Amino acid sequence: MAISVVTPSRDQIGFLKNCCASVADQQGADFEHVVVDGASSDGSPAWLRQMPGIVSISEADRGMYEAVNKGLRLARGEILAQLNCDEQYLPGALSFVSGYFQKHPEVDMLFGDFLALAPDGALKAFRKSIPLRWPYVVSSYLYAGTCALFFRRRLLDNGLSFRGDLRCVADADFVVRALRAGFRARHVRRYLAVFTDTGANLSASASQFRERREWKRSFPVLVRWLGPVFNLLRLLEKFLRGCYRQRLPLEYEVFTPDSGGERKQFVLNSAGFRWRMGR
Repeated sequence: MAISVVTPSRDQIGFLKNCCASVADQQGADFEHVVVDGASSDGSPAWLRQMPGIVSISEADRGMYEAVNKGLRLARGEILAQLNCDEQYLPGALSFVSGYFQKHPEVDMLFGDFLALAPDGALKAFRKSIPLRWPYVVSSYLYAGTCALFFRRRLLDNGLSFRGDLRCVADADFVVRALRAGFRARHVRRYLAVFTDTGANLSASASQFRERREWKRSFPVLVRWLGPVFNLLRLLEKFLRGCYRQRLPLEYEVFTPDSGGERKQFVLNSAGFRWRMGR
């Protein structure tokens, strides 16, 4: 079962190289990597053109999610995913995802857990998730990291796409619309990807918080009034499902600026779940 990974990029060649490397070394899966570059000036277009196995275009766009939609239109896979430049797949992620979708034809979206890292690969926090419930997402945030989220092409075939007018919360909007339309999401207790906290991530920007407030106003008043209750239920479910515990040692392998094009292994005897992006 073919997987298409779409990466939007603009002037992030350092992170882009590690992101692409984490896709290229996946084994046991049929996949393609589509990179949509927003006319970068850091050498990314030239580097992408000479990289085997990467489908790329470079042209100006109006934001990340317009680029993602372009990539999805180019993609040929039955399973689709978005992996940003500051994210990486862990070894075996795509093989696991392909096998899961083959065994579970009723599942439309699949997501796993992820690790939040510093730019040098050091762990900031482990992030374990719970099943997706759209009132939880509206009341808090998209707790299913997009780096560990995969979905079937039939979502697009049924008219879903990322809203180009949303700059920061189009991923949450996409997932909520899919859930409300009846598409079925499943969570697996497995680390599939890593997210790099660069201190300048779009998801930590002030505009993200403003846009989220405006987006929430589009939902029924009752859902907004019950927001604190839904958020409390979300936290309780995380506790009951063991999201705040991690068996040690915690081991992972990622590409880092000093790893020489090879994955660097980390073995940790302590790890926490608390994480404030940019801190």
